[in-house]
Amino acid sequence: MNTTFKGKSSLRKAGATSVLSMLLIPALLLSACGNSTDSSVANGQAASTVTTSETADTLYQQAKEEGGKVVVYSTSGRANDAAETFMKQYPDIQVEVSKVKSDEMMDKVTNEQDAGQFNPDVIITKEVSGAVGKEMVEQGRYLKYLPDDIASKVDEPYRTQAPGYANYVEFRTLFYNTDHYKQIPVTNWWDLTTPAFTNKVYVADPLSSPAFMDLFTTMVIHSDDMAAAYKEKFGKDIQLQGTENAGYEFIRQLFANGLTVLKGSDDVLDAIGKTSSDAVGIAVSGDVSKVEEKGWHVQPIYDIQPKTAVPDAGYLYLAKQAPHEAAGKLFIRWMMGEADGKGEGLAPFNEVGSWVPRSDVKTKNPVGFEQLHLWDFDADTLYMTSPKVRDFWIKQK
Repeated sequence: MNTTFKGKSSLRKAGATSVLSMLLIPALLLSACGNSTDSSVANGQAASTVTTSETADTLYQQAKEEGGKVVVYSTSGRANDAAETFMKQYPDIQVEVSKVKSDEMMDKVTNEQDAGQFNPDVIITKEVSGAVGKEMVEQGRYLKYLPDDIASKVDEPYRTQAPGYANYVEFRTLFYNTDHYKQIPVTNWWDLTTPAFTNKVYVADPLSSPAFMDLFTTMVIHSDDMAAAYKEKFGKDIQLQGTENAGYEFIRQLFANGLTVLKGSDDVLDAIGKTSSDAVGIAVSGDVSKVEEKGWHVQPIYDIQPKTAVPDAGYLYLAKQAPHEAAGKLFIRWMMGEADGKGEGLAPFNEVGSWVPRSDVKTKNPVGFEQLHLWDFDADTLYMTSPKVRDFWIKQK
């Protein structure tokens, strides 16, 4: 895998954090992991990274002495699948998983820690337009953990440049109905603004899902790419209709062409995939693994001009002052697939539609991550730009 992570910051909600307060926030290097903690600097910003040469056997013994328990806050239900195999491998440790949305988890952990309550050991989370890196990692609330015997096999940027280790990476892309379309119907994002797709484009609500908003914000950030794609599609330079750049103009034209906003990714795929349909939908790449179960007749598109999408990583962290630190480390190792990348704990994350950023783990996807045409996840710019794009989106509805 070869992708770039730029920076570590983002605004979760419009007006939630002022620029001044962001500038005044210190990048604290906090850790609850004793002598095993090393401070590292990625992309010029401070982050707390826990590295260790402890073996799984050593951690297991320490975990039993801690009380035989590990508490997990996770955005992904895959943690429960990993927990089942973990408890079979390590029967003296019980795993407790609480499923929480990424932005709600930030608030929950912040409130708990500020009250002196240190509940979770492991955090499994998506980014929130860069806010996780800025508000949680830089403040020492989430700690990057990367064991020495696994680190050398981890692809960049998740080894040294990103604020955490990403156990899997997916993205938002277009899906189409395979019963109706025998060939890929869209090759350029601007196709969606043409009469052929009037009232035939669905998307999960970006106001409820930061990762969907990140896709549109990234188009605004890379407006030059969007302008070039417009010219490639229509053979002429784009003429803005009261918008600042081609990214905003794409959003405006998408709404003008009858965009339908639904609650979530499953709703989008239900709408376009249950029966033959000429509509297309923007959904989570990882949902392709549910096609058979859900009865969807859909396929994702992996190559759209000017870029297909922006990466959406699922990060693993140790929590600050984890009460069951050894058990937390052991569970993270398990989900990473252990030193050889073949551990059962990785299986729920290594699925079609998701990519594991380890050089020794073979993808189940028809294309490798390095073959995908994705924009960089530019967290600093996303942090500053997302509120404005969010406001613009609201005005189009």
